[in-house]
Amino acid sequence: MPTPVLTTTTTQPAVVSSGLTHAGTQTVTRAATLDDFGAVNALHERCSLATRFSRYQAARRTLRLAEFQHLTRPDRSLTWVTYPEDDPHRIVATTNLVRTTEAGEAELGIMVEDPWQSRGLGTALVQYARTQARTFGCSSMAVMTGSDNVRMLKIMRALGAAPPAIHSSTVDLTVPVG
Repeated sequence: MPTPVLTTTTTQPAVVSSGLTHAGTQTVTRAATLDDFGAVNALHERCSLATRFSRYQAARRTLRLAEFQHLTRPDRSLTWVTYPEDDPHRIVATTNLVRTTEAGEAELGIMVEDPWQSRGLGTALVQYARTQARTFGCSSMAVMTGSDNVRMLKIMRALGAAPPAIHSSTVDLTVPVG
C-alpha cells in the first residue's frame, strides 16, 4: 500500500484528509478541541495495553481533563484528532506536538487505534506533524519511545532521525523539521 499523503480539504488549514483508507474508509484529521475529550478517552479505552504502553511507556487508560487542556493550548501544544470520514465522532488517532524546554523543539506523541495500525496512517500523521512543526516555530521534533516500538522507530528513521540514545527500555530520537 503506498504511503498516504495528507492534503487540505477545506480552506481551514487544520482540516486535512489522508489518501489512506481502512477497509475502504477515508480519514479526516483536524485540530483537537476540548469538546473531543470524551472521544479521545474512548479511543484510549479501545486501544490495547500494548498500544497505550507504546504511546506513554505506561498502561494509561485515559487522560485527565487537565492533561487534555494542556494538549489543546495553542501556545504550548498542537493536537489533532483523526476519524473516519463517515464517522466524525469515532476518533481513531491522536497526534500532538508539545513544546519542550529546549529552544525550537517539540515532543511528538501519536496513538493510532489497533485496527488502523500498519496501514500508513501513523506515517502520514507524523509527516503532517512535521510540516506543522515548522509553522509552530520548531526546528526539530523529539520522540521518547520504547526500544521495542518498531513502528515509531521505523517512521523516525525514515524521516532522518539521528541514531537513538538508549536509556534502559526507552530510546530518544530527534528529527529536524526544516
